[in-house]
Amino acid sequence: MARKRPCGVCSTWFYPNPRQGEQQHTCGRPDCRKEWHRRACAKWHGQNRDYDAHTRLVRRLVKDEAPEQRGRHPDPLVVINWPLARDEVGLKFAVLVEETGKVLIQRARDAIPA
Repeated sequence: MARKRPCGVCSTWFYPNPRQGEQQHTCGRPDCRKEWHRRACAKWHGQNRDYDAHTRLVRRLVKDEAPEQRGRHPDPLVVINWPLARDEVGLKFAVLVEETGKVLIQRARDAIPA
């Protein structure tokens, strides 16, 4: 059985759940668990600052698929909103990426036997 320890939020002493042992940091009260989760999320977002900006940009760059295209495998380059991509990263870089993507897709299609 794990030894008694103080809660990481409210500092009251508690016995950790035997299944969690050393991983349990709070006394288990809902408000303590919520606060611990909030702190852990804030710490993670502090260490991964670019994650949210990257996710938002990807969501904006990828077009919504038309209902008739769902279930099909559309051309990957059609799914990207290229005008927005050009605005975000610059014209030269976006064109380079777009043309490289076209070449890679064509090579992949040529490599797959009909």
